[in-house]
Amino acid sequence: MRSNIYTDQLVGALIKEGIDQSEITKAEKMAEIIQTAFEKEEYARTALSESLQCVENVRDFASNPNGILGSMGTKHGEIAEHVEVEIRNARDILNGIKPAATFEGVGRTAPEDYIINGVEVQSKYINGVSKSLDHVIEHLHKYPGFTDNGYYHIPKDQYEILEKIYNGDHLADISSKTIRKCQETIRLIENETGKSFGEVVRPGVSTYNEVQLGRIDSTLDGYEKEFHSTTDKKIDDVRQEKQENLEQAQHITDASWGEALKYSAIGAAITGATSGAIKIYAKIKSGKAITQFSLDDWKDVGYDFSKGSIKGGVSSLGIYGLTKVVGISAPFASAIVSSTMGLASLYYDFKNGKISESEYGDAACSLSVEAGLIAIGSAIGQTVIPIPILGAIVGSAVSKSVLMISKHIMGEKEKAFIEKMKRDFNLLVENLNKECQAILKRIDDYYQQLGGLIEAALNPDLNKRLAGSIALCRFVGVPEEEIIHTTSELDDYMLN
Repeated sequence: MRSNIYTDQLVGALIKEGIDQSEITKAEKMAEIIQTAFEKEEYARTALSESLQCVENVRDFASNPNGILGSMGTKHGEIAEHVEVEIRNARDILNGIKPAATFEGVGRTAPEDYIINGVEVQSKYINGVSKSLDHVIEHLHKYPGFTDNGYYHIPKDQYEILEKIYNGDHLADISSKTIRKCQETIRLIENETGKSFGEVVRPGVSTYNEVQLGRIDSTLDGYEKEFHSTTDKKIDDVRQEKQENLEQAQHITDASWGEALKYSAIGAAITGATSGAIKIYAKIKSGKAITQFSLDDWKDVGYDFSKGSIKGGVSSLGIYGLTKVVGISAPFASAIVSSTMGLASLYYDFKNGKISESEYGDAACSLSVEAGLIAIGSAIGQTVIPIPILGAIVGSAVSKSVLMISKHIMGEKEKAFIEKMKRDFNLLVENLNKECQAILKRIDDYYQQLGGLIEAALNPDLNKRLAGSIALCRFVGVPEEEIIHTTSELDDYMLN
């Protein structure tokens, strides 16, 4: 039996439109990824340029010692201030942060040397850890209340030493006298400010030696190297992210069963008006088992088996597979997925007490007729089923489909119910004659070869193997001249 060719063509057109749209979406997404990466790289390069300009600002300042206050032995103090402001700002720029340090609004002899994040900072780059602390105390005495909205910077190497002294760590290179003096000064600073030492005194970006006139050029060279390295890392990260995103975008148009279900639903909506499910359900509810349907019953609900053979048709999922998965259709997939969707809804009603077990079984059979028919057609190929036993075979195949799909939906949640369905099915099969049992065994063997009914329908990798499996066709007894070997033969089959 074949699905209506016009319906198939309509569903196929919808699927093609969806695929075309997904190709456009992929192209747009990839262009967006490339553009975003380009902008990020350009931003990183621009940030590098601005950060290097900060370094040049320090070079320009340090290159004119005569313009710096103090003697040759103290000029490093102002150099340290410029290093602090410019290098901090350079790092902020590289990290995409608004520069936080400024000399703006600060007088040359003001209590503060610069401002960071709106807080006043006094820089004390003095030779010797205890002397730096002495200068902090002197400034505190000169400007009482300075630490209400301010703190001090000292060379970062000196701060590391003072931090160890504060924590009571052993320092072999520092005399005990110096350690005691520093401890006393630290306590004095905390007592006078009411704050912890770490709040009042903080490390600068450079060491004492790094800001000396004879060392500043090599120090700045080091910062330039740091900024280049930081930028190279950022650009590498951007490119890696771009590559990963592009690889993901490549899969936008990949075949997916989530997408396939969408198209299956479209197909179901198109064909739903002519579905015989309601008529089948009415006959079952009237007391007639589906295995007892006569040819007239099947004709009444829209299935004419008078020609005596059943063949798997191409429907929504089949066309999807034909177009996207492997280039050749998996004919039974549409029916299985459509039935799964319907049975999932039925299970929800059963689970919530809206329908009984028997009502679930009756409705499930009516929804799974197409799945049963196509399962038969896919398994037996062109083999003719004798008309007298046709109803029993169809009914049994439908029942088996209901069992398999229900197991797929319910899993372990309704184990007892599934076991009851399995017992009912086995009893049904036992009551069939040997000819029916032989045909059902052949169908069952076929799907065992494929790993199961659901697996055969929903596994894209399996469908790839199915598509090229001429041996499987031979296994189920399809004559060689009836086997579809190429896509052109498939086209001929579809048109005939």
